Order: sequence, then structure tokens, then C-alpha cells
Amino acid sequence: MPRTKEAFQQIRDERRQHILNEAAEVFANKGLANTKISDLAEAAGVSQGLLYRYFTSKDDVFVALLEQAINGVIHYAQTAIKHTGTPLKKLHWLTEQILQGMSEEPVYFKLVSQALALPERVQETLMKLETVGKILSELIIEGQTAGEVANRDPDQLVFLYLSCLYGLAAGRSLDIPLIDQHFPTSEAVLRILQP
Repeated sequence: MPRTKEAFQQIRDERRQHILNEAAEVFANKGLANTKISDLAEAAGVSQGLLYRYFTSKDDVFVALLEQAINGVIHYAQTAIKHTGTPLKKLHWLTEQILQGMSEEPVYFKLVSQALALPERVQETLMKLETVGKILSELIIEGQTAGEVANRDPDQLVFLYLSCLYGLAAGRSLDIPLIDQHFPTSEAVLRILQP
């Protein structure tokens, strides 16, 4: 029985995702500058020619991975805003998801730290993070109204919160056992927002 158009698209999507999954590990271990397209093809078990059918360059692969990581964070932020409960509970849930992601998929956080190596290519992708900032600001303002969050400049608190998470991600990417032993809980992270 011949394959349908949808079946071909599913195979193509699965192969593309497989390439991305394998590329994430390569970029995380070798870095963007030291990674070659041949490294990505070898890790995915495909020829370079086949890889080029999905991506035009290693930079395209990297940007696709970065978009995947950022879209994941945006999804969590959009889901958090819809949760029931107090603003602090919503922030707690979001922080839990992000910290869990750092533990379960640390390679994506390593990729984000390398993003500035392609400044002209990733600016549009990084601008998507403004969505997360807006959602955080909304939750912080709601939390301030409820008396759960410190009554300080909401934008400053968003920056402080994101800087804390970015620092934790950078530390986690170093693979130092001491960091894993003392990695903070979401409650500890959220103390920076509480009155």
C-alpha cells in the first residue's frame, strides 16, 4: 500500500526531530564553534546530504534547537498563567518546570548560553523571550496586589528572577557535582520575589 502524504510528512518530521535531538548533544559537548556539519550527520546516523535536505547549515540546526528550547519555556509560562491558585503558586509551578527542565534536559540550557555566538541570526528568536517576561511581569504584579510578592519595580523583579535562572542554568551546564548537591529548590528561588 503506498504511503500517504501525511505519512511521508510524519516520517520527515520524525527524522528532522531525530537530527535535532542528536545535534543538541553535539553542540552541548563541542560548542557551536567546534561543531562541523559532519559531526551532526555522524551523530544522527545520516549522510551530510540528507542532513542538508533538512537544514542549510549547522547554524540553521543550532537556531532550530534554540527555537525549540525557547518555545518550551514560552509554553510553560503560558500554561502557568492559566493555572488556578494564587500568583505565587503559579510562579512556583513555573519555576518547578524550569528547574526540572534544567535537570532532565541540561543540553538545552547549554545551547542557550552559546546563543550569542550567532547574534544576528538569533535576535529574532531571543526576542520571543519577551513573551515570558510579560507573563512574569503580569504574575508579579498580581502577586504584589495579593501581598505575596515584594512591592518593588516589577520589571526589576523579572530581570532578577530570570538572571537567577540563567545563572543556575549556566552553573548546571558546568557538570560540577557540588552544584548538583546544592541546586536550589523552587522555594529558594522564589524567595528573591517575596516581601
